[in-house]
Amino acid sequence: MKINVEIVSYSLINDAVKIENLNEKELVPKMMIRRRLSRSSKIFIYLASETGFKTGNVVYGSAYGELIDSVSILESINNKTIVSPSSFQNSVYNTAASYHSIISGNKSEISTISSGDNTSHTIMKEAGLVLQRVDEVFVCSIEAMNFKGVEKINRCDNDLEYGIAFVLRKTNDKATLVVDSISELGVPKSLEWMKSLYDLCRKDKRNIVEIEL
Repeated sequence: MKINVEIVSYSLINDAVKIENLNEKELVPKMMIRRRLSRSSKIFIYLASETGFKTGNVVYGSAYGELIDSVSILESINNKTIVSPSSFQNSVYNTAASYHSIISGNKSEISTISSGDNTSHTIMKEAGLVLQRVDEVFVCSIEAMNFKGVEKINRCDNDLEYGIAFVLRKTNDKATLVVDSISELGVPKSLEWMKSLYDLCRKDKRNIVEIEL
């Protein structure tokens, strides 16, 4: 089964080490919530703002999840010290989407996907299924890998922080975009498919892609 979806808005942000200027003070005015945010949560909230998304269905994905907080927990266990409550709370895969739902008051369905190198492609398939029930969906894929000691094990050219987001709408109109190559130097493999689609988008035309469910 196939479905055509229109990309209503889109945004991308990345950095080799750490993304600056995520505008969290303006986007998250409550200091206590802002202090608890994981790196992925800050990136998610920024991308949602950039695409104009506030409330509605969400499909979020990450191959590696909240690595920074997970590493913090493991370090505490290894050092026999107390595990940070914030790290424990933030270590689950749906952290970023959940924080955004709290801040925005979003009560709609949230799906969280982790599918290794195929994560962003799987996100788009899930979004196609969601669009069988609703008119629009926000999709977002993030990798935040700048944890302590990453330089000792990193063997890739990938940027350590990377996020891509689309607002998608179902349509019966013909596809205008075809993703025929997903080789992206420097992009985490889990985000390659969405990055390839992002590169095809143009502001001066309708961006419609066919998704095979």
